Amino acid sequence: MLQITRTIDIDAPIDDVWKKLAKLDDVENFVDSVTKSYYNTEQQEGVGAARTCEVEGFGTLVEEIVDWKDGETFTYTVEGMPKMVKHAQSEWRLESKNHLQTTVTITSSIDTRYGVLGRFMEKFALEPKLGAALSGALAQFKRHVERSQPVAPRDIEQLHTHAV
Repeated sequence: MLQITRTIDIDAPIDDVWKKLAKLDDVENFVDSVTKSYYNTEQQEGVGAARTCEVEGFGTLVEEIVDWKDGETFTYTVEGMPKMVKHAQSEWRLESKNHLQTTVTITSSIDTRYGVLGRFMEKFALEPKLGAALSGALAQFKRHVERSQPVAPRDIEQLHTHAV
């Protein structure tokens, strides 16, 4: 199984960061590859809430919350991945660094099919692409929270050098 973790510090109190992150359908406003996002359940937070994301160059993904700790973390499964992917999920976790900063960590896990071939694909195809996507999403979320602006490409490159 492939597991990738990325972390970033955001200059905002944890409550402010959580308010932006917990608005699940807002992802289209801070991840540039998500062209459209919307709830596909009446429930908008907590276990069972789900959103659909239209991802440029990829297609449609459905993300359902499977774990939720208000103000701290949520985990969602991802449906709509290529057939080689058996299971995919991501967790966003917030931790108060101090009263003015929050550490945000995202961990994504992908389990593939096809044995050795699947593990080869994890290492050489999925890992670099997913790692870059997670770093980009965090940089874009940081900019969204701190300045409500789109992320600059050089910010993403700087994040790659500081990624866990």
